[in-house]
Amino acid sequence: MKLNRRKVHRIIRQKLDGVPSKDIAKDLAISSRRVEQLWKYYKDHRREPINGKGVGRPKKPYDEKEAQMIKDAHLRFRFGARMLEIVLKKMYEVTISHNRILMIWGENL
Repeated sequence: MKLNRRKVHRIIRQKLDGVPSKDIAKDLAISSRRVEQLWKYYKDHRREPINGKGVGRPKKPYDEKEAQMIKDAHLRFRFGARMLEIVLKKMYEVTISHNRILMIWGENL
């Protein structure tokens, strides 16, 4: 289940009322670890965590060599990202996930 602002607010409100994390997690079908993470953030910053676009782990930058490998393999085989992942592993002996391939395609089109 994806957490939105309303659900995060509900978790914080229930924690303030003294409801155990395990009960909140079961109610929202998330892990109690996630409930604890949200609660810790709230205790440390005294505000609800930011939810939405632009949050999370920053994208790992790619170099031009990586982009060129993807472009060459795509021009040669005309495969989609999932098959290119396998081709790149065999041809160049590098592991580039299909999600990363799609990200690089999106920035280079």
